Amino acid sequence: MVLLCVIPIVLWARALPLGTRFSDATSTLTSLGVVCALAGITSFALNLVLGGRFGLIGRFFGGLPRMYAAHQINGRVAYLLLVAHACFITASRATISPDTALGLFTGRAGWVVTVGVAALVCMSISIFLTLYSHANHELFVYIQRSFGAIFLIGALHAFMTPGTKAFSSVLTYYLAGVALLGVCGWIYRSLFDDVLVRRREYRVSHTQALDAAVMEITMAPKSEPLDFTPGQFVYVSFLSRAMTERLRPITIVSEGPTEVVTFRAGGIRHQFHPFSITSASGQRQLKVTVKAVGDYTAAMRLLEEGAEARVEGPYGSFSYLNVRNPHQVWIAGGIGVTPFVSMARSLGPSEHDIDLYYAVKSSDDGYFADEFRRIGERYGNLRVIMVPEDVFGFVSADYVAESSGGLTDKDIFICGPPIMIDSLRSQFAAKGVPHGRLHYELFGFVR
Repeated sequence: MVLLCVIPIVLWARALPLGTRFSDATSTLTSLGVVCALAGITSFALNLVLGGRFGLIGRFFGGLPRMYAAHQINGRVAYLLLVAHACFITASRATISPDTALGLFTGRAGWVVTVGVAALVCMSISIFLTLYSHANHELFVYIQRSFGAIFLIGALHAFMTPGTKAFSSVLTYYLAGVALLGVCGWIYRSLFDDVLVRRREYRVSHTQALDAAVMEITMAPKSEPLDFTPGQFVYVSFLSRAMTERLRPITIVSEGPTEVVTFRAGGIRHQFHPFSITSASGQRQLKVTVKAVGDYTAAMRLLEEGAEARVEGPYGSFSYLNVRNPHQVWIAGGIGVTPFVSMARSLGPSEHDIDLYYAVKSSDDGYFADEFRRIGERYGNLRVIMVPEDVFGFVSADYVAESSGGLTDKDIFICGPPIMIDSLRSQFAAKGVPHGRLHYELFGFVR
């Protein structure tokens, strides 16, 4: 991605002699602003491509969670580059006169400049809402979709601004191609996803509450079942009368002397949430496990049998089958156990030798713990080690190394809260475990 952002800068540098572009303060600041703009608009377009959630690109990054991590970093870089562009251009005009610089923001510099300022202001608002608003999932999705419209405004500013593009047709074609890719990614995912994105139709056949917050949902396919690898996840949208009644567009709840008004964007049929698959591979029915962490997932308690579901995916490369080494360590934290449920249910008789460390709050916790033990007893290839925090504290690399007889021949899979994964990755790296033998997935990678 860095290379793709550097290419337009190289094309710009080759278009005209550099000496004339850095001859004085005004031209130098202007040139620096142009460099930031070229890299920024390219980075912005690439982020829209990443947001399209294309399977091939996700596999290139090693799974959707890692792709979204790159998406978040790249989005911040794009924004900072475009802010730097505005600052350099403003500073260059200030070398002429303060009034000239002020004219950039008062409309006196022309409509093309005004369009660019408007795009940057809108982008700043959306960035702020993304990072600090704590919006619910559906509103968060709509905020993300707004970036496509903002990009179109910014691209209009970029292509209507006179400059080096007039002297380099290659640069113009390159920017146009990258911009087109970004717009296509936005159209595919945000505007016409109902038509363009492949989704399978299912019907809820059974729900089972595992405790007050967690439930497993079983769905039967209406036609061809989903083909997936154990450990993957899907995006699911439900059409449920009970959930629709609970999740109205506007709700008013009295809390003492005040009333809380909640607005929700869009119907629940268009709200897709990511859930880990917990069924075994090859089964016709699809199972997912859900923890109530927001109003939507809490309302799923009301999900009735017969409710329709649309399933998109599967996504992710977190699977024991993607590693040739049969000697593995699985480490689960809380609800991060869900991908391991699908893996364990898919094991069967095999030459795998797996130690599952299940970190829980107390000895009474542990979804699917009994089932894990039964699978281990049946096939002899899965050993379950419960790690209750109130007894042993947090699971550590030292504890794993001691309990599993060393780490030199092990591939390690970790799924849980980000803080747990970051800590364990550092600990295992300190013990000499190569990066290529550490496989992890953040169960909270997306809101």
